[in-house]
Amino acid sequence: MATLPGQRAQFTWALNQYNRSDDPNTRKRFVRAMAKYVAGAPSNGFTVEQVTQDQSYPVAEVNEVIAKNAAEDPGITEEQAQRTVEATVDCSDVMRIGNGAAVVYAYGYRCCPDRLKVGCTEADTLQRIAAQIGTSTPDKPVLQMEIKTNDCRALERAIHAVLEARGQKITGGGAEWFKANREEILTIYEFINPSYGTLRIVTGEGKEGA
Repeated sequence: MATLPGQRAQFTWALNQYNRSDDPNTRKRFVRAMAKYVAGAPSNGFTVEQVTQDQSYPVAEVNEVIAKNAAEDPGITEEQAQRTVEATVDCSDVMRIGNGAAVVYAYGYRCCPDRLKVGCTEADTLQRIAAQIGTSTPDKPVLQMEIKTNDCRALERAIHAVLEARGQKITGGGAEWFKANREEILTIYEFINPSYGTLRIVTGEGKEGA
């Protein structure tokens, strides 16, 4: 039986494979795979938005495949897709703080230690990051921080505003890239949220941090 987390993982896996390839035939294959999960969402009891998580994907191409009834089963199970997506992001030293149903996250690359992308999601963080990986990705993404909150967009805007006011926004690097490190994000969050000191901090794969 299809599950929502599994369908999301399979869609994200197909999107990740599409974004990471420059080969037209490979990209067409994974458009057909995405079409399978989009077309099958209603019959599995889900909406298209629930499966795609509002991620940016080639909607016109996917809809064309659906119209032609040419979707393709990529031959990967939900469990395999979840493991593959999770493996695309290094979570060995992530700091997790806060409480809530949504997340503000920060990730970067070891080859650029002073650069972080600060984004937000109401779904799975690793799937969100995996969907952003493309052919120009310089290294394996390293998840630095997850801040749980009930209003991720407001918190994201507040953190962005402080970093931008400090002149740390990277021009030409997209709307969410900043010259910053995890400690700076933590300090900003502490300022924004005075109750920070009472919130649980977890680092790495679940180890309590100070």
